Amino acid sequence: MGKRVYILIGLIMIMLGFVSCSKVQNADVLSREFEGEMWHRFDILTASYNVVKAPMTADVVLDVEVSDVYPNSYQYQDEENNFLSIAMTISGPDGSRRTREYHYRLRDDEGNFKSEKVDGYYHYSLPMINEMSFNERGEYVFKIENKYSKEPLCGIKSLKINCLEIKK
Repeated sequence: MGKRVYILIGLIMIMLGFVSCSKVQNADVLSREFEGEMWHRFDILTASYNVVKAPMTADVVLDVEVSDVYPNSYQYQDEENNFLSIAMTISGPDGSRRTREYHYRLRDDEGNFKSEKVDGYYHYSLPMINEMSFNERGEYVFKIENKYSKEPLCGIKSLKINCLEIKK
């Protein structure tokens, strides 16, 4: 009986060792609910994203919810092209930095939203970076800036950035 107890304790120790070595990568980078459904021009959103296992490949996705209810209805940012325009900068743990502007068209040519209305809001899941490589472990800093030239951008309920790990 004593031998079985030692074997059982040994197996439990080995299992605990495996569980403690497995690191789970969180997908959430940034999440923001806008007060009064307004995103102010110089309200730059910043968040740290800790990569716990590298190298890692992930799709960076923007989730945004917009309203069409007056007075906070989402308007066109660029009347000519009807784009939601943002800039995103990612700084890596090694000091590297990349910045890019993104332009998303949330309405069609007739001015209708390109999404179904659910619970009073239009939800969009928009691609930002497909198959981004995170080559080092550590903190990556994401900064998101509203590029709308007027103050404020109305009708933006929430904004989220996720890094969806691609399992290979």
